[in-house]
Amino acid sequence: MSDMDWSALRDFLAVAKTGSLSRAARDLKISQPTLSRRVAALEEQLGTRLFVRTPRGLLLTDDGESVLEGARRVEQEALSIERKADASQQTLNGTVRISLTEGLGTMWLPQKLAAFHLQQPGLCVEVLVDNRAVDLVRREADIAVRMFRPTQADLIAKRVGDVVMGLYATKDYLAKNGRPETLEDLKSHTLVSFDESMGANPAVQKLESNFMREKIVHRAGSFLGQLSATRAGIGVGVHDCYLAAGYPELERLMPQWFHHRLEVWLVTHPDVRRSARIRAVYDFLCEAFAQDRALLMGEDALRNAA
Repeated sequence: MSDMDWSALRDFLAVAKTGSLSRAARDLKISQPTLSRRVAALEEQLGTRLFVRTPRGLLLTDDGESVLEGARRVEQEALSIERKADASQQTLNGTVRISLTEGLGTMWLPQKLAAFHLQQPGLCVEVLVDNRAVDLVRREADIAVRMFRPTQADLIAKRVGDVVMGLYATKDYLAKNGRPETLEDLKSHTLVSFDESMGANPAVQKLESNFMREKIVHRAGSFLGQLSATRAGIGVGVHDCYLAAGYPELERLMPQWFHHRLEVWLVTHPDVRRSARIRAVYDFLCEAFAQDRALLMGEDALRNAA
C-alpha cells in the first residue's frame, strides 16, 4: 500500500463507478487492455480481488467495497488539491471544459465562441455535449450549463436565462394535414416525441396525452434527431424555439397552449472559479446568455411571426 499512487485508485474508482472496463476506459481516455492490466496489477498489489464479473457488469467484492471508501476519501483530497492549484494559475492560457445540452452545445455556443477566441486566443474551450448532469466536483467539467437548479451545497450556481420549447411542424405538413387550432385538433396529427428516457417528464406527458397513442410515430433520444424528423415532415414536434427559429420551413403551433419553459443555470465549483481562465469563460457565458435572452425564450420568433 505504501507505494500505491493516486492514478491506481483513480482507475479503480472509474471501474467501480461505471461497472464496465470499456466505459471506464473511455472516461479515462485510455485503452481497455491498458485499464484491465492496471486493475489486475492493483489487485495483485493488494493481494485480493476487487471485482467480480456478472451478467450486469463488474461488481465490487467485499474487499472492493472496503477499498472504495478509502479511495473516495483520497479522491476528494486529490481533487481539492487540483482545484486549488488550478485557481492559483492566473494566466489566460489552457483548456476550459464546458458541459452543455445537445442543442446549446452544437447549435448555439459555437456561434458565440468565434468572437471570444479572437479576444482570448490562448484559451481552448472543450465543449462536452451531454444531456446528463456531469460531476463538477470530480472535474468532469469546469463549468456546466444546466436546465435545472442544482442542489449540491458545494457548487455555486447563477440563473442566466430561460429556454422555451414549443410545438412545430413544416409548412408542407400543415398544408397536407391542416393546422391544429384546438387540443381536439391535435388528435388527428402525428407526433414526433421523446424516447423512454424522457417519458417521466411532465411536459412530455402533457404533450402526449393530447395525441392518439397510435399517432406517436417517431421517438428519439436526441433533440437534433427529433428536429430532423420534424423537418422531414413526419409530424408535429416539440423543440427549443431558438433552434426551430433557424429553419424557415417550420411554423410554431398553438403557443398559448404549449409553452414549456426551462431555467438555465451556470454552475461551477467555488475553487475553480477563481482560476483566471475559467473565470474568463464563465463571464463570457454570462454575457452571451444575457445577449440572447429573447432568442432563447422564442420571443424573436414570435415577433417575426406577428
